[in-house]
Amino acid sequence: MIVRRYAFPPVYARAARMAGLVGLAGLALAVTGGTALVGPVSIRYNPRAWVPDGADAVWKSPIVTDFETNGMYIARPAPGSDPEAWRQGLQRLRDNAHANASPRVVSVTYSGVRAWVRCRASVGRAMGLSPGERVRVALEARLLSGNPEVCLAFDYLDRHTDAWTGWSEVVGVANLPTDGSWARLILEGSVPEHDAVHSWPNIIVGQDATRNPQQAQWELRAIEVELPERSGRAASVERALSALTPPPPIRAGYDRRDLRWASANFTCVLLFLYDEQAYDRRERRYRSRELIAHWQREFGGADSVVLWQAYPRIGVDRRNQFDHYRDMPGGISGLRRLVADLHAHGIRAFIAYNPWDTGTRREPESDAAALARMVRDLNADGIFLDTMLEAPSGLRDAVDAVRRGVVFEPEGMPPIEQLGLCSSSWAQWFAEYPEPGILTHKWIEPRHMQHQIRRWDRDHRAEIRSAFLNGSGMLIWENVFGSHNPWTDADKRLWRMLVSVLRRFRETLRDDSWEPFVGRRDGGVTVHRWRINAGADLYLFHSPQARPTGASLGIGPVRHGGEDALSGMPIAHADAPLTTADGLGAAVVFTRPGTAIPRRNEVKQQVGPELPSRPFARVPEPTPTDGPSPPGMVVVQGAEVRMLLRHERRECGCVPDPGAPPEREPYWSWGTPFHETITHDYRVAVRAFLIDECLVTNGDYERFLRASGYRPEDGRNFLKHWGGRRCPAGIRDLPVVYVDLDDARAYARWAGKRLPTEAEWQLAAQGADGRKWPWGDRFDPSRCNGTGQPTPVRAYPEGRSPSGCYDMTGNVWQWTESERSDGHTRSSIIRGGSWFDAKGSIWYIHGGPQPLDTHTRFLHMYPGLDRSETIGFRCVRDLPSLR
Repeated sequence: MIVRRYAFPPVYARAARMAGLVGLAGLALAVTGGTALVGPVSIRYNPRAWVPDGADAVWKSPIVTDFETNGMYIARPAPGSDPEAWRQGLQRLRDNAHANASPRVVSVTYSGVRAWVRCRASVGRAMGLSPGERVRVALEARLLSGNPEVCLAFDYLDRHTDAWTGWSEVVGVANLPTDGSWARLILEGSVPEHDAVHSWPNIIVGQDATRNPQQAQWELRAIEVELPERSGRAASVERALSALTPPPPIRAGYDRRDLRWASANFTCVLLFLYDEQAYDRRERRYRSRELIAHWQREFGGADSVVLWQAYPRIGVDRRNQFDHYRDMPGGISGLRRLVADLHAHGIRAFIAYNPWDTGTRREPESDAAALARMVRDLNADGIFLDTMLEAPSGLRDAVDAVRRGVVFEPEGMPPIEQLGLCSSSWAQWFAEYPEPGILTHKWIEPRHMQHQIRRWDRDHRAEIRSAFLNGSGMLIWENVFGSHNPWTDADKRLWRMLVSVLRRFRETLRDDSWEPFVGRRDGGVTVHRWRINAGADLYLFHSPQARPTGASLGIGPVRHGGEDALSGMPIAHADAPLTTADGLGAAVVFTRPGTAIPRRNEVKQQVGPELPSRPFARVPEPTPTDGPSPPGMVVVQGAEVRMLLRHERRECGCVPDPGAPPEREPYWSWGTPFHETITHDYRVAVRAFLIDECLVTNGDYERFLRASGYRPEDGRNFLKHWGGRRCPAGIRDLPVVYVDLDDARAYARWAGKRLPTEAEWQLAAQGADGRKWPWGDRFDPSRCNGTGQPTPVRAYPEGRSPSGCYDMTGNVWQWTESERSDGHTRSSIIRGGSWFDAKGSIWYIHGGPQPLDTHTRFLHMYPGLDRSETIGFRCVRDLPSLR
């Protein structure tokens, strides 16, 4: 979910006299007038026809300079280089970017994961490619190092929203010459078969680990596309190119006073709303007081919070990303109160936008309009653009119409031309130099805020170092979609100390007076200088010395005194020792006597309520039940069940196998890499028991309600499809849904039964022979319900399991008695799959009928969100003679 780089080794782009980066531009595009490819119809050049990936493929400045960059960072001056020429090159880079100059060369730094250049969606859509059509791409490129293969493939974009839904395998490959010369390559391939009803193909060229993981650096300066003749195709593309408008000036998004807050947003917290520390189920309230106090104690306070609502739960039913906000505790009103609590403490709130969410329920309006409405309803201050590199077309106008001051922050590294729209971005998995570099985007526009994030790392010192030295920020993210990865106490303490300096000098750090790499530049020393005012300078530094001095760092001269900004102690002379934290420090040097500087605020530890904490625990096994064997139940003979299950890790991980030693638990609970298969393999001795041959129906549940008078404490979405009063006759034989785990348990208790353990469910569904489906090892769609709507519980007699149970795959998911919590994420295992399967994105829960050798971890939040149109249950009872 997300442009996610799970393994991103340090790769340093070393191109001689390589220039910096300037804005998103395009390359030449041609469309043929016939399949013979004779005399192609030329489509005029447009600088916005192609989109590089971001961090891996970027536009190169047309000005040749003497500095080195890997796109994400600019390296320190090389030993022996002319510092003044180096600084002039940096200034030309900044000036050129702000002038919106349009480069023609793409610089590709392929780290062994992926690096693509994509046709802009509006132009690709105008091409109207169809499965089987032959595409020919000619490009001019040169290899600088590493892997010479350049590939042709296709993105698949949603037909309604142009959101990315996946990509094809490589369909064409050509090799660059290894002598570093510019060469013309021809890539040819056919558009693969795909779901053309819901998606359309878009041309991409580049490199990917699925083809060859060998790293590389290369440059690209021209692309031409030749397609078979089709009536109106050339004119359609010409219209699309003509419609492209130049981006707003970079300064446009920073000169607005209402967006100014982003440049001081140093600490951004991603709050996974499913975390048990975020919401108190017993008191039915968000723990805003406790959270705010916690962030103050542990991290020195939060400046903003991303309220994460949908992934990885989304896809189990038709609710879309906006529905997940609506179904949070208290609905929109409850979230708005949470945002109000944040605002009362000076904390801004982001909502999340998942552009890939096209396979669930569609809103009756565009995504831009829906986002604007959600911003207005929640009083939100920002939109986090999940998986995106740039702001969607029209989003700024739509949001400004309902609320000013809303910041856009993409997950990927935006093209420089997007800096006028995206005043913040993630510095995610950025490839670092051996010695600290300067953030390219931060240099070009010092008011741009980039949040360092390597969410799966245990040690965040390198990220903190980069954030501090660049006067930039950190993303604090400890619950990663259900996998808990807490910061160490040492990292928390380090950031608390340093962020107080950043906040104190926030006005200075957003100024373009930044002079990087002043003072000493050897022995691992890094020193940057900013002008505070006409009489004082701020130095941020990193030094391997335990107690460096201004003289040893090349800071000064200290004629009029100064201040150690970490300790607050005065600096009388250049040889005074300076305080450091993990080698990082800050000093103010007065260049005129009596100069005023921002006052030092003493950071007070906020006293407030503590968040609850408890160790990893499993809910106890259910209480045995017995009694006369009721009708509609079948006997399952006891056996030793081998729980051999395999499923995708999906960032949320899973729960450890029973009895696993603590050191093995991370194998199951960790959430990376996304596509890795988790294997569970353990054995459970299961006694004989009775199980419902059919799922509990709406009619069954209606009888329970009438007999027991049951009503849940929190009734949101309870039996939403019929309200729990009188069940319509037409759905009485359909499985009951919109019941959470406790609603199912209440029915089971009333019936003298209980929910099955996962091992019992497995034995009843699979028998003792390890079959993949209830009827055998081959999938047969005629034996189960994957039709897109629920069916009566006895509709598929040919799909019964060895024990005689209906619907052990498809129709609706089924609760099992498997609830667990690690103190942060509460979850249980659901089995069997359902009638619904969200299409169009890898980030959805896998739906449809599910094989018996897999299961799904379902993250719990609260009843209103846990109740789903696709989750039901069946019950079991112990055999009294075997108790």
